[in-house]
Amino acid sequence: MQWLTEGLRQVMATADTRAPRLWLGLALRVLERACAMAPFFLGFFWLGDPASGNQGLAQSASPGWLAVGLLALLMVQLLCSHFGQLNTFLGGYQLMHGYRRSLLDHVGRLPLGALRRERIGQLGERLTEDVKRIESIFTHVLAELLAALSVPLMFMLVLVWVDWRLTLALLVTLPLAFAMLNLLSGFFLAVGRRKQQGFLEAAGLLVEFIGGLRTLRLFDRAEPWRTRLDCQFRAIERHSLGVEAWAGSAIQLYRICIDMSLALMLAVAAWLAATSQLSALSWMLFALVANRLLDPLLDAAAYLSELRGLAQAQTRLQELMQLPEVQEPLAPASLHGHRVVFRNVGLRYPGQAQWALQGVEFVVEEGQMVAIVGPSGAGKSSLLHLLARFHDPQQGSIELGGVDLRQIRLEQLYQQSSFVFQDVQLFDGSVLDNLCLAKPEASLEEVVEVCRQTCCDEFIRSLPEGYDTRIGENGQRLSGGERQRLSIARALLKDAPILLLDEATASVDPLAQYEIQRGLSQLAQGRTLIVVAHRLGTVCHADLILVLEGGCVVERGRHEQLLAEDGLYAELWRRQQAG
Repeated sequence: MQWLTEGLRQVMATADTRAPRLWLGLALRVLERACAMAPFFLGFFWLGDPASGNQGLAQSASPGWLAVGLLALLMVQLLCSHFGQLNTFLGGYQLMHGYRRSLLDHVGRLPLGALRRERIGQLGERLTEDVKRIESIFTHVLAELLAALSVPLMFMLVLVWVDWRLTLALLVTLPLAFAMLNLLSGFFLAVGRRKQQGFLEAAGLLVEFIGGLRTLRLFDRAEPWRTRLDCQFRAIERHSLGVEAWAGSAIQLYRICIDMSLALMLAVAAWLAATSQLSALSWMLFALVANRLLDPLLDAAAYLSELRGLAQAQTRLQELMQLPEVQEPLAPASLHGHRVVFRNVGLRYPGQAQWALQGVEFVVEEGQMVAIVGPSGAGKSSLLHLLARFHDPQQGSIELGGVDLRQIRLEQLYQQSSFVFQDVQLFDGSVLDNLCLAKPEASLEEVVEVCRQTCCDEFIRSLPEGYDTRIGENGQRLSGGERQRLSIARALLKDAPILLLDEATASVDPLAQYEIQRGLSQLAQGRTLIVVAHRLGTVCHADLILVLEGGCVVERGRHEQLLAEDGLYAELWRRQQAG
């Protein structure tokens, strides 16, 4: 049971809320079960049994008092049932509200690079289905399990006073029953973990399959992906059967031991009756309550098996909670301008032996345009990710306005910067809603002007409802170039002093590219502009061009200077001109 108590403790610690209604509800549910069992014992003590030292109340009180007592127990049971369930549900939901809030707050403080490593389907499964599984523990299972275990053991203590021999017969097999239940728990948990991991893998594959279905069909690769999904589903089926086999075997052994206790009690009762050591009233009490005491213990096995599976969900969420958050200072930093300095920066991604960036040093003066170019895999995007604090460098430091980025609050950093990355992220709302994410207070005139400068206005007005047109999840109703132009317009609308562009014109046609570059040239005036570019012709007018290869800066200078050096930049330039 240690795994259960530890899991519950972690959830409550994460939720960081007392949830008194939950504890009240649990207590009332236990009292409800006790009231359901109490009439048998009230009748026993009312009638009296001299053999057990009970003289009874019937000789000194009228039967009306027995009726009053039974009615009172019934009313208390009904009230406890109603208010117990009500408070258990409300308290459980209150606790889970705190848990969800803490979980989402933690995810919101994780480095964006850590989230980018997570598959969307798997992360979504954790944050939705796993949380729902934990919620069901507190709203449905915990009260039933607590009542199923506590009430029978509580009344067993009373039965010891009635007849310790029959009580011992009922109790003697219980340790063996719980041992049987735990015997196969290790195998059950291992198979259960494989089953849930299979579900997470399947969720990730499904999201990728649906999102990339068009590409898969165009390259005639949809069938292999379906085969891959079928294999994953068959693996889930095997693991599910394994879970049922191990859990079913353990529960059946547990039930056999519980049933043995009833048989043993009957055998002891027969022997005591044969030797005139058992009164009829004591035998009647045991005969009436034995099944009622053992049935909840049988139910407890099912609850425990269910809780083991639910506890695995909590373990996965706890692993997410243990991911280190971005470390931020308590107070905003005092920046002196917007000069960007890389000092001997080195970056190595988790789980990788090679450095993505190493020994990177350069300075971007305020108002300069710096271009970062190089072959694929050279580390260009990684450099921008460091500026956005998706990751922190393992070596060296990055400064903005004379302050290390790690000493600048993320909110302050993002107020100073606008980003346009290769992977455009839009939301299922109107065009205007998506643009105004950058500047909620922007007027329609401001939005339209920025859209004109980035070649968005014309295609937006051609949409059915213009700027009020809903664009679907991640802008799926727009083309790739249209999504990219919207992301550029959104970044420029923010009007931040630093503008970071990662292949910003990679998805647009040459005419739109020319128009966007012209708009960027106008709007970049007075701003610090750092551009990752594949098309060298779009950045040949930059104040400084950095050429990366293998994570290192191998060349730097202006366009004409780099061509004269006839190095890697000149080679890339000739290839693009020839193409």
